[in-house]
Amino acid sequence: MPASVAIPQRFQDIIRPFLPYADTGELDAEQELAALGLDSMGVVQLLAALEEGYGLEFPDDALNQDTFATVGSLWRTVAGVLPDAQHGDD
Repeated sequence: MPASVAIPQRFQDIIRPFLPYADTGELDAEQELAALGLDSMGVVQLLAALEEGYGLEFPDDALNQDTFATVGSLWRTVAGVLPDAQHGDD
C-alpha cells in the first residue's frame, strides 16, 4: 500500500488507544502495528472497538496476521467491509 494513502481521522481515533508507542501525529499507512505497541490482547480489543465503532463484523478470513501488520493493511481491511458512504471522516 503506498504511503500516500490517507488514513481517515475517525479510524485513527479508534485505533490510537491500542497503540501505546504511537506519537501524537498522523498515523502513516506503512507503520507496523506491533512496533506501535499492539499485542495479541490488544488485537482482540481493537477488533471489538472497530466492529463497534463502525457497526460492522469482520469476515473470518480477514482475521489474520496480514490484516494486523500495518496501519494501512488494517484500514484496507476495514474499508473493504464498510459501505462506500462510511469510508471518509464522517
